[in-house]
Amino acid sequence: MDGKEENMERSENVQPTRPLAREEVMSDQSSDINALEEESWFFKDISGKEAEIIGLAPENKEGSFLLRESRSRKGDADGLCQRLVSPSLRMTPNVAETDGFEIPRNFITLGGKLEVGHLGEGKMKLNNSFIRVSVKVQNVDLTTDSAFLREVSIRKALQHDRLVQLLGVVTQSQPMLIITEYMSQGNLNSYLRNDLGRQLALVLLIDFAIQVVDGMIYMEENDYVHRDLRSANIVLSDTLECKIGDFSLAQKLKDHRYILCKDEKVAVKWSAPEVFKEEAHTTKSDVWSFGIFLMELVTYGQSPYPGLTFAQTLDFLENGLRMQCPVGCSKELYRVMSMCWDENPWNRPSFKRLRDLLENL
Repeated sequence: MDGKEENMERSENVQPTRPLAREEVMSDQSSDINALEEESWFFKDISGKEAEIIGLAPENKEGSFLLRESRSRKGDADGLCQRLVSPSLRMTPNVAETDGFEIPRNFITLGGKLEVGHLGEGKMKLNNSFIRVSVKVQNVDLTTDSAFLREVSIRKALQHDRLVQLLGVVTQSQPMLIITEYMSQGNLNSYLRNDLGRQLALVLLIDFAIQVVDGMIYMEENDYVHRDLRSANIVLSDTLECKIGDFSLAQKLKDHRYILCKDEKVAVKWSAPEVFKEEAHTTKSDVWSFGIFLMELVTYGQSPYPGLTFAQTLDFLENGLRMQCPVGCSKELYRVMSMCWDENPWNRPSFKRLRDLLENL
């Protein structure tokens, strides 16, 4: 958040015999601002919202800070900081308002009544025509601006064919919007549960898994965790192309892990035991989730640990138990699932290794 605005006075200019006139103070502040412009952590002409986006950019580590010139009181400086460690990087194209993602709100037409916080349909103006898109509307009551902007920043940073592509954002007014490519067949969990999905052969289900693995390899290589990898967050095109969506829980890893904040959301039935014991996520906890996703595939969208509550699921895992091989699942595929569910996270395969295993089934 912006720090309190402070007048910056140089001690050598203070005359104890009389108070400084306002003109002298403002003149002195202006010279300070000019000097500050040479610093990498000073941003002269950005808004508070833009400063927040810069601070939340993945390349700016925890503890980064910046100062900006106040727009409400010219000559003053506002700060944006956490515990001061290192200055923010200079504003780069992927966080600038002109990065090609920020679009006017009137470029978006929402389809009917769109439920906030959830993905809905809409149309986006592009080259004097409209294309069909998916739209996520910020739930202002439940989602802070910083959380929504973090998701925006992560979506900008992650660009891969197996991840749902970001087409535009509206962040300059409320409610904020995230606009992504439209996937006509909706989420994979719903598709698996309908008549068409139940007719899919195992070989096609495994192909779905390989497509998802390709996206997770990219995230693994770039030190991101998804934290909510499941069939409901995989979406399908009209040609049954799979892409990973919903990055609301995704995070950039620091020292190969992400430490949970107090009361932070966790997808209990898809989360590895160490997430609860150590209150941290790693790429290996995403691998565990992928094993649960494989179970969802071969059971055509059945929820994991059927009949168990969240608390019972935790007890089940603490006792070293695992879901049994479902009907119709090959022993080889169940073996891959079991490898994902190894008690020791570092014994679990990498996503690259999982791709090799799945291709050889």
